[in-house]
Amino acid sequence: EFLHANKWRIFGVMMIGWAMSLLDIAIVNITIPELQDDLSTDIGTVTWVINAYNIVFAVLLVSMGRLADQFGRRLFFVIGLSVFTIGSALCAVAWSVEWLIGFRAVQGVGAGILAPLGFAMTVLVFPPQQRGRGLALIAVVALVSSALGPVLGGVLIEIASWHWIFLINIPFGILGVVLALRWWPETWDLSAGREVDVKGMVLLGLAVFCLLVALVEANPFGGNLPLWLSLMQAAILLGVAFVMWERRAPNPMLRPELMENAQFRSANLGMLFFAAGAIGSLLLLSLVFLNLWGYEPIEAALAIVPVPICGLIVWPFVGRAADHRAPGEIAKPALIVMAIGLLWISFLPATSDNAFSYLRILPGLAMLGIGMGIGFPALNVGAMGAVAGPMVGLASGVLNTARQLGAAIGVAILIATFGG
Repeated sequence: EFLHANKWRIFGVMMIGWAMSLLDIAIVNITIPELQDDLSTDIGTVTWVINAYNIVFAVLLVSMGRLADQFGRRLFFVIGLSVFTIGSALCAVAWSVEWLIGFRAVQGVGAGILAPLGFAMTVLVFPPQQRGRGLALIAVVALVSSALGPVLGGVLIEIASWHWIFLINIPFGILGVVLALRWWPETWDLSAGREVDVKGMVLLGLAVFCLLVALVEANPFGGNLPLWLSLMQAAILLGVAFVMWERRAPNPMLRPELMENAQFRSANLGMLFFAAGAIGSLLLLSLVFLNLWGYEPIEAALAIVPVPICGLIVWPFVGRAADHRAPGEIAKPALIVMAIGLLWISFLPATSDNAFSYLRILPGLAMLGIGMGIGFPALNVGAMGAVAGPMVGLASGVLNTARQLGAAIGVAILIATFGG
């Protein structure tokens, strides 16, 4: 009753950390040329400023969601946001690209601890009749954060320097920690016990790590086939070992009832493909606008703005429909619209001589935004709406991992195709 009565305050504080963790995935994309020049490094090294954050972030999601269910969700939110804020401060004062990569990994640790709580706290604080609306709202926050990241990064580079893309996190991080300690009650899964499945967490973390490194670094089309095969084999073997261990573990991290839930499995599979198409395409669009069309960072960022704007426009429809219609009925047409938008964008010209080139792909950007704005919330509702209250942290970690893996797969395929 307390959670439901104070849902907007608790949800608002959660959104501070949630938006920051997702914003920092996208905000660095637009700053790559600036970082390369200022830190006197090559493109292969500077991309690890992005990769280090994404890999550490994805590796921790499931295990941190489970530990938060066991030991306290407010505790893990405060720890995660504190680490994230400290990591942001360290990134802002980094004196070389190697230290910046290391400090981004620290940021990724903080994000990986707090991000699984986004969906979990939304399920807990909204009463059942409003839960779909809440899950739709958090998805819109994620969409806007991801799409506005390049815009904010471009503006900060234009008026200041790349250091400010990290400094801006500090006041919001401090505010989030203070408000969480003041407003949040502690919640946890009373049935989970206190026995930690260390072996399961290590096996899953290593499997995700090997898979992501294979995707982002060891591209088989770039001539590094032996390393790619080694990492993929390690990922498969570790994944099989994880599944075998979970079947006989005394207190498994992945509860059997969660994995046997058909709706939860389908929603996560949908999220994997959704992220591969949507997030991968947004990154490639940024690179096209910057490197081929010759846009300035702020121009490239503004060129992507129609995507989050269209997502915001359709949110009221999703919010109303999410509590009354089956998630699949909402997601299917939205994903079809997104696919048509991606097909439209695929015909973009290699160079741009005038504004007409951009106007040609604008309908595709609008369809992409509409599809993302409806499809992403619907998939969230489908996954989290199928989960019982005690497992919300774990389920949120699994769903976030599906999104991160999908994004990595999409980027890897697009870059391999684009590079070829």
